Amino acid sequence: MLRYWNSDLDLEIASWFPFGVDYKPISINELHSIQLEKIAALCLEAGSEFFFISSMFSGCVGSLMRDNFYKVNTRNNVGLGFMMLLGYSPRMEKMLGRRISECRDVRAGVAFCSLWNKTLFLENMKVIVLVSDSILFREEDFLDDFGAMLEEEMFNGRKETEKRPNISYFAEKFGYRRFCIAYETDDMTQLRISKLLYEMEFPETRQMVGPSPEMNFPPFLGVTLIL
Repeated sequence: MLRYWNSDLDLEIASWFPFGVDYKPISINELHSIQLEKIAALCLEAGSEFFFISSMFSGCVGSLMRDNFYKVNTRNNVGLGFMMLLGYSPRMEKMLGRRISECRDVRAGVAFCSLWNKTLFLENMKVIVLVSDSILFREEDFLDDFGAMLEEEMFNGRKETEKRPNISYFAEKFGYRRFCIAYETDDMTQLRISKLLYEMEFPETRQMVGPSPEMNFPPFLGVTLIL
């Protein structure tokens, strides 16, 4: 199981973003790279969704930030670090909990993300956030490894001819209906245990059960270059 980040996210999305029914939750990413299109399809197979990445090399692109695919100067927004945002699912959480240590310089945790259209609050979603605070982070290598990891987990050794995506195919053909219930996948017992651990104040008890179930979100700096 993944730990929670100690900070939640606020994101502003385009007013025309298809939040209700999205007819291109996967192929829209092909405008950036085949690599992201593959990851988007595999995330849906895992009950999750690829929302976006923000990095020095790619800018801020993904299914959730699709307005940036059409901007000429997207790369003028420079993020000093790497962040990937995925929709929460128990299957994705278990997979990353087992295997995120295979990806160097990357940490994964759970958080809540609020979506805004300027000053209008749209939705609060439970998400999985992967981050690296290293400026020298090798993004292409990570995305290759992450895509291979997803493919291995989803198809579990099946032959190439047997690899038939289901959810991603129908999401593209008939539309993907988003709905976000922040706590629908939570185990209430686990939430209560996490709350108790977080509120403990006795140093002797902390020595026995370990630190707070939350971890510090690394500083994620960005600048906008006006040319």
